[in-house]
Amino acid sequence: MLEALRQSSKSWVMKVILGALALTFVVFFGSDIGGGRGGNQNGAGPVVEVGNTNFTVHQIGRELNDQIQRTSQLTGQQLDTETAIQAGLLDQTLSRLVTRTVIDQAAQKLGVTTSLDAASTAIRALPQFKGPSGRFERAQFERFLLHNNQTEAQFVNQVRLDLIRTQYIDTIRAAVTAPAPLTNTIFKRRGEQRVAEIVIVPVRPDAGIGEPDTVELSAFYDANRAAFETPEFRVATYATMDANSLANEMVIPEEELREEYELRGNEFFQPEVRDISQATFVSHENAKRAKVLIDGGKNFGDAAKEVSGLQPVSLGNVARTEVPVTELADTAFNLPVDVISAPVESDLGWHLILVSAIKPGRIIPFDEARELLHEELARDEARDAIFDLLNDVEDGLAGGASLEDVARDSNLTRGHINGVSSYGLLRSKSANPDSTIQPELVENLFNIKNPGDTETIEGHDGGFTVIRLDEVDPPRIPTLDEVRDQVIAAWKTDRITTVAEETAQKIADRARRGESLEKLADEFKGTFETTPAFDRMENELTIPRELITPVFEAARGEVITQLTSGGAAIAKVIKIEPANMSDPARENISAVLTNQIANDLVTQLSTALENEIGVSIDQEALQDAFQTQ
Repeated sequence: MLEALRQSSKSWVMKVILGALALTFVVFFGSDIGGGRGGNQNGAGPVVEVGNTNFTVHQIGRELNDQIQRTSQLTGQQLDTETAIQAGLLDQTLSRLVTRTVIDQAAQKLGVTTSLDAASTAIRALPQFKGPSGRFERAQFERFLLHNNQTEAQFVNQVRLDLIRTQYIDTIRAAVTAPAPLTNTIFKRRGEQRVAEIVIVPVRPDAGIGEPDTVELSAFYDANRAAFETPEFRVATYATMDANSLANEMVIPEEELREEYELRGNEFFQPEVRDISQATFVSHENAKRAKVLIDGGKNFGDAAKEVSGLQPVSLGNVARTEVPVTELADTAFNLPVDVISAPVESDLGWHLILVSAIKPGRIIPFDEARELLHEELARDEARDAIFDLLNDVEDGLAGGASLEDVARDSNLTRGHINGVSSYGLLRSKSANPDSTIQPELVENLFNIKNPGDTETIEGHDGGFTVIRLDEVDPPRIPTLDEVRDQVIAAWKTDRITTVAEETAQKIADRARRGESLEKLADEFKGTFETTPAFDRMENELTIPRELITPVFEAARGEVITQLTSGGAAIAKVIKIEPANMSDPARENISAVLTNQIANDLVTQLSTALENEIGVSIDQEALQDAFQTQ
């Protein structure tokens, strides 16, 4: 398990642990969720144990949710939890958690530490908290804390821990340098540039190749039989029950809905929400001065700007529990609308608070909650019913009943697959008239060994599908008559490609005897160009990429030919420029190699620490919590 997680998180190890400044991990790549020391936390037992540190489902879920939100912001698309888990974010979260924790414990064991002053200095140096003047701006820092529901002390401690991790890892980084011979060998290859004359001979559909006669077509078919082989196709019958469809059929009695409403009363309480703004000042005197200006007629924003140089920060519409600073929450939720508070002190400084609007708390009435309650109870009953239904289906099949009979008796939806390959290719457009074949269905179908056997597939929504293998059609080579049109099309493609290749060979032969490639291109209706100097990694060239490797393998003055996706090409190397070993790009190569070597060492260190400290992951509990398959 840990090896799989490690593979999925190598990019994290590189970007975070080996980053130039690990503090960026705290700001952009997640917080330290803080494991417990055994016992039961947040109402749940540990599901991940790393040495003497335990993590609960709640803690992992919070970390996963943070990563989902960061990924959604980066991609511009909001991911749901199921999609995120399928994309591997849960595995990455667990891997990151394990790596971070073993490093923390190893650093602690060695006595690695850092001061709160160092953490404070590092925070002030972060560009995310600097204003236009280039100086640290407390207002930006406070907005960050409020947005992330953190106190200053919590964030400073996270940065301190991150600095400790960085110190520990930097002991490896400082000892790593890419060997000069390795750097030189790679840079010589990458830095070498070449100039070439190029002639492109495109394939021409109008090349006048005509139609193949019977002998030509038969000969071409015989020489290329394997190209026309059909894959193994499997014929199957399946029966499925969709949990959502079954839930829609569930009837929940009114009294049961009301009973559930009463049992879950706290869930239907919407707390009071207030639109809060607050201004921060460095001293009590400044806060009082701003309050005097406001009492004298200045508006909140202008007064705060005049005294502190900063506009007030809007917290938006928030409940009391969403305001992370207790002093601010207590004051704000006792203020009338449009009244400025007296100065309030907190760990962040002195504040004036304005409440612009109040939305009173309320209890959602039963009639509004009815639909939600019905959906949830129906879904729960559908899951229970499906469990019993699946047992009935499996008992029926085990007792000798056919899948058709079982599907009819249990009201399952039936479907038929008239032929599908292992990679999802349908034998014909009408091979599956009922629905699109899901990849899981195909995968399980090809796991069945004998016709007549069945396989049960659990659906992501709690439903299930039973699929039966009816027939196996092995791979075969169809007769010429069956694929005549395909063979004719392939023959024509082969012929026009051959014409282009033969033309390119004629041009190359004459160029080797000294004739100009430019004149030959004009004679044979090809296109000619002299390239600028380019290297093996060049992405801006207009020449076919298939030419780049042969050009760099050729000697100066050598003429070569190469088939391309669009025809054929001829190239003559006219200049070779060795890599400039004093080019700063060489140092970039060295830095990349150094980081890669350091990355390998850190991965090995992480593995060794995991083995030494001990890591246990309760997969069953995680699957139950996150509904992973």
